[in-house]
Amino acid sequence: MSVAATLLFGSLARNDQSEGSDTDLLMINLDDETRHISIGKLSLFLYPWRQLEQDARDGDLFVCHLVREAKPIVDPDNYLDKLRTAFKFRSTYQDEVSWAVDLGWYLVRFGDELNSNLLGKRALWCIRTILIARGAEQRDPVFAPHRLAEQTQSALARDILCNRRRQHEDAVVRESLRQFLCNEAPSCQMLELKDRDAFIKGFAETSNKVALQTLRQKERSEASYLG
Repeated sequence: MSVAATLLFGSLARNDQSEGSDTDLLMINLDDETRHISIGKLSLFLYPWRQLEQDARDGDLFVCHLVREAKPIVDPDNYLDKLRTAFKFRSTYQDEVSWAVDLGWYLVRFGDELNSNLLGKRALWCIRTILIARGAEQRDPVFAPHRLAEQTQSALARDILCNRRRQHEDAVVRESLRQFLCNEAPSCQMLELKDRDAFIKGFAETSNKVALQTLRQKERSEASYLG
């Protein structure tokens, strides 16, 4: 494996870290290997350059995060500058909003079937994705939780964002998410009546990767519990 660059991103790169903040590192490799490793408070992401460059041209939100906030730790060939040059915003991020809204309503309806840790992480992902995508459509996305909290009128969602490391009751998380979705995507409230099978079918039909991953994690958790 040939690592071409190592970038720091997230709260440490923004210099707004707090006690308990993770250290987020991205290593750019010149092969085709993709990997994510978490060890304690360290999150290490390994991405191939070709994929990052293509995602930048496609306006990917993760790459947007990198080009807006990342800092090079080791980057002798200026891959971060190349990534910034390649990045182009999309005209719309409606796909990302739709994926987050669909998963969000699934969590509101059936989130009691997930363990608390997974429910909290996915609820936070839904809120963040919708707000970041809306900002990207205005060509001014923000990624810091306290800045995202300023973008929503939902007090409960602001609490989830600003106190994301605090353990919230499952019912509070689901109600916070419901209120947020009603405020931010009122035209989609009919999803509150959707049944489980319709959600699952929709996730597959729309290639909702995070939702499908959530279902797989739920199944593994249940299998582990049953022994």
